Amino acid sequence: MGKRCFIALFILLLGIKSNSFAQYNKQRWIISPKISFADYSDKNNYENYSISKIPPLSFFVEKGLNSFFSAGGFIGYKRDKYVNDTISTNVLKYRTYTTGAVATIHYAKWIERLSGYSIFLGDFDLYISGAMQMAFNKTEEKHVWDSETGQYKDLPIKKDIDFRIRPIFGIRYFLTDRFCMLLEVGRGNPGMVTTGVSWFIE
Repeated sequence: MGKRCFIALFILLLGIKSNSFAQYNKQRWIISPKISFADYSDKNNYENYSISKIPPLSFFVEKGLNSFFSAGGFIGYKRDKYVNDTISTNVLKYRTYTTGAVATIHYAKWIERLSGYSIFLGDFDLYISGAMQMAFNKTEEKHVWDSETGQYKDLPIKKDIDFRIRPIFGIRYFLTDRFCMLLEVGRGNPGMVTTGVSWFIE
């Protein structure tokens, strides 16, 4: 599914023609809902389980501080659920909630100035972000066979918190001067490959 979304987005970017709408612009708010792929909790063998997932979702808000730098915050969520094909009451769930701060450098204009050519960069925002994440992880497993007692039981819920700093490498394509599509890679998002949209608001 992630590969199909990536290909569809790439084809759309190639097929859209515009009149050099914009790049990143300082003193605007950037609102970005996103969906990520390629980073799930399949750490064990779940071949005997039915798997359902909520892909990693996130919501970023940034403020342009000058002509090349923006900063803000974000929230994110993902969930994996495994149901035993033989014992339907045996359910394992992974949930992760993320929040934190993000800082971004926008460098498309630098490429234009250094190269002396605008080419088609007028429609693009190229950027690198650093995300400081706080991830709340929750693992829950129900109706597990206990060989010592000979009974099924619910395991204690496991909770932990991770603190980490991760990168994001991204590109936005402006469809209008205030709306654009985005494609990103990097673990600063809840998933490794991410797509979404951005609104630029005064």
